[in-house]
Amino acid sequence: MIPLSLPGRLATWAFVGLVTLICALPLYWLILSSIKPVELLAQVSLIPQQVTLQNYAEAFASPVPRWLFNTVLIAVLTTALGLAVATLAAFGFARYRFRGKTVLFALVIASLAIPEYASVLPTFAIMRELGLLNTYAAVVLPMAANALVLFLLRQYFTQLPAELFDAARIDGASEIRVFWSVALPLVRPGLGAAGLILFLSSWNAYLLPLVMMSRTEEFTIPVGLAFLHSQLNTGYMEISPWGAVTAGTVLSIMPLIICLMLMQRHFVAGLTAGAVKS
Repeated sequence: MIPLSLPGRLATWAFVGLVTLICALPLYWLILSSIKPVELLAQVSLIPQQVTLQNYAEAFASPVPRWLFNTVLIAVLTTALGLAVATLAAFGFARYRFRGKTVLFALVIASLAIPEYASVLPTFAIMRELGLLNTYAAVVLPMAANALVLFLLRQYFTQLPAELFDAARIDGASEIRVFWSVALPLVRPGLGAAGLILFLSSWNAYLLPLVMMSRTEEFTIPVGLAFLHSQLNTGYMEISPWGAVTAGTVLSIMPLIICLMLMQRHFVAGLTAGAVKS
């Protein structure tokens, strides 16, 4: 790689700074709006003339805390179940030979091309027949089956040397022991990246929770905020929906920002390490 000259480095940093500013401006505007009085929300100003926490008080007086709890619980359950299913399936696809393996894996990859809105009605019908509508399971079970996560983890397991597993079997380890004690510790970066993908996708899910949950107290935060927005002109709620929407949106994205900041290095390392088969 050719080192950049001083003007080149300055131009690069200026470009990076400009892109960062453009990306951060909507977030700053959202946080700014959440601490403005409702009557000043339409005012265009980068510096608040009046600061208030009334919007957050209204958010906590609304069902936002319950929606946040639902979202956290669904995201954690989806991540845990999704990792359990994906690691076992990925290990089987990567390390074992069985009839129909290529066809089955091709079907898994092909499922990535199916848009969510095309599969939500069959999923709804299945959950209705199982009696799981308006339960966490109706959202967790479909989202835990993530083909992208399975593919990512399969790439990791494929890169592991076969001699490690052969040596463990010679020492008397069972297949479960080989999987738990040999394979899983070696794919921890991939597990971190896969877990973050599952957590973020389940946290931001909108269509599936919207279809599966019909009671207000069971909404997730994306569905709940859309519900609050729909009440702006109805006068149905005793609080100001605009204030609750702005504050609730900030509360909903802060956990994701913190999670990404803490896991960024592991996430990037996990994606890049498993991206290319050696």
